[in-house]
Amino acid sequence: MALRGAASRRYAESIFAIARDNNSYDKWLEDVATIRGLFVNADMRRFLDDPKPTPEAKEQTLHKLLDGRVDPMAANLAILLVRHEHVGMADALERELQRMVNDARNVAVAEITTAVELTPQDSDLVKQRLETLAAKTIQLETRVDKDILGGFVARVGDTLIDASLKTRLANLRQELLAHT
Repeated sequence: MALRGAASRRYAESIFAIARDNNSYDKWLEDVATIRGLFVNADMRRFLDDPKPTPEAKEQTLHKLLDGRVDPMAANLAILLVRHEHVGMADALERELQRMVNDARNVAVAEITTAVELTPQDSDLVKQRLETLAAKTIQLETRVDKDILGGFVARVGDTLIDASLKTRLANLRQELLAHT
């Protein structure tokens, strides 16, 4: 698995350098997402894993499916992934490229978990506070988990902020038990 991660990182670094030089981050992110979508398709995976079609036939099929949908360099990336049997790393490649683009743009993804759906006003407030803490532009990804009872849990990169009622109650319980 570590080798797959290193390989996806190398591909992402190469793509990132091209995208940076051409100021085409968004186009590359879109194209890599298209390639990943193609590679996770069950029929396509069976076709690519099947030893009967020649490598040339597989490449021709990819060209037909990607022509006009992605930049020719992105189509070449798809063919390269097939040739090196790296089709399975398309998800990791997409995530790594997104991380690199976010870093270049000084953007951090904040995963926010709340007990109830956030209102737009609450989302804006949380976003503003996290931007101040992280000194980055924050992209919110929210989800609801009633088990946290109230408050929120936020993860920004490696930083975890747990202000959930569930954790507060657990901590209070530990304090009460420690003093008995």
